Amino acid sequence: MMPSSLHRLRRFGVLQHTRGGRGPRRSRRPLVALALTLAAAAACSPSSLIDVQAPSTVVDPSLISSASAAAQLRTGALVWFMGALTRVGNSSVIGMSGQITDELASTTPYCSNDCHVLNQDSRVISNFNMGGDQSGYDYDILQSARVKALQAQQALQLYASNTPSVPRAWQGEMYALEAYTVLFFAENYCSGIPLTVVPITGAQTPTRGFTTTELFTRAVTLFDSALVMGADSAQFVNLASVGKARALLGLGQFAAADSAIQQVPTDFLYVIKGVTSDGTGMGYNYMSAQVGSYRVEDNEGGNGLVWSTDPRTAIAMDSTIAQGMLFPAKYHITPSGVPDPNYTSLDAPVRLADGLEARLIHAEAALYANDGSWLTTLNDLRATCIGATPCAPVPGLTTASLPPLTDPGSANTRLDLLMKERAMWLYLTGHREADLRRLARIYHRDINTLWPRGRISAPAFPPLMPVAAVEDGSQYGTDLVYGPDINEHIRNPLYGGCYDTNP
Repeated sequence: MMPSSLHRLRRFGVLQHTRGGRGPRRSRRPLVALALTLAAAAACSPSSLIDVQAPSTVVDPSLISSASAAAQLRTGALVWFMGALTRVGNSSVIGMSGQITDELASTTPYCSNDCHVLNQDSRVISNFNMGGDQSGYDYDILQSARVKALQAQQALQLYASNTPSVPRAWQGEMYALEAYTVLFFAENYCSGIPLTVVPITGAQTPTRGFTTTELFTRAVTLFDSALVMGADSAQFVNLASVGKARALLGLGQFAAADSAIQQVPTDFLYVIKGVTSDGTGMGYNYMSAQVGSYRVEDNEGGNGLVWSTDPRTAIAMDSTIAQGMLFPAKYHITPSGVPDPNYTSLDAPVRLADGLEARLIHAEAALYANDGSWLTTLNDLRATCIGATPCAPVPGLTTASLPPLTDPGSANTRLDLLMKERAMWLYLTGHREADLRRLARIYHRDINTLWPRGRISAPAFPPLMPVAAVEDGSQYGTDLVYGPDINEHIRNPLYGGCYDTNP
């Protein structure tokens, strides 16, 4: 591996596992396996195909002009996508969405000598001065995942379109993954995110920033391409259909969103797979190794949800790690089906899209249209997404643990109930920030009733945390979204900062 490639792996968190004082250190062997997987993909071209941190140069066609190289690029794109979803620390889609909302709380301060960026859990992320110092949480790795998916799709089309061993539908899968990265930018970042084009060969083309609406619309367009190119695979068609409907929800186009998922079966499941014990697989689920980096706080900020009492979240407490601390154990499920914060599953999959989400989208569209089937749909999920069914998010769910819901009687309370069901079913899958922003933007809910507010509770949990975090007792900030890395100003002459930081 070239030194520059090794540097990028370190930069994007691939070769780092824990940050100082953030919980027990574990074996680095899985990360070595991931590094080797990325190295194999990078071997297809210089500088890991294109370093999006600097102006792009032409890729040597001799290194990528084969079906096997195109297939490797697909594998590399899946690895980078997994990294964007679950990267170590808090710079991941799941971690970012969880921390800025009420899903996750911090266990350690992130501000020491360099205090221009504070803990996202405190919602003091950056100064957001329309072009000044931006936070950059997960920004570069998410842009890299977008570029890798784009390049893999182009390589599959150019060099493997007529190869029997490389399905044409893989192009649809790569279109869908690229669309999801754009969707994540729309859901978690400010308005004004550029989507610089970095093709498989040739120089990159910088773009201006896209508004939130434009990002959602761009995602829909890419999902439409995925539907066409992935038409031979029901799996990829369903993946693109759920993603398209999710983007349409962000645009407030509920009827169109409902239409997009009509043919998606409830037992559909698409996961990004983790590394297995023999070092194979498509990535590494960092969330499965996060012991001590995150905790859970019921009613965070006084208006957050109560997470620990719902069996769908798989929240656990282990006094041997930190007395009284609630741990997000959804990705720490033992082979016997028990949530255990001490258990690390190297191949824990991450759900990207499933039939459960499709039915939840249908329920929201029905409620928006004042169609009473919304409650029937929610109760159907409680009766069917249990046991070993594909749509069950964690083991052990039964009809006894999920009794039927009753109509709360008013428009506001019905919406509250539906969004709570979404929150519990989709816990730690990167949906929560998008849901809160939709509540503010589309349903016009007061932001002070959505994101945590008031004084921060970050107490000590010995022995893991012998002292309280520095933000304990301070006030939550007002930031609601993330911003690009400040280096975007340097590498992209068309980027002018966030247009706005509205929900």
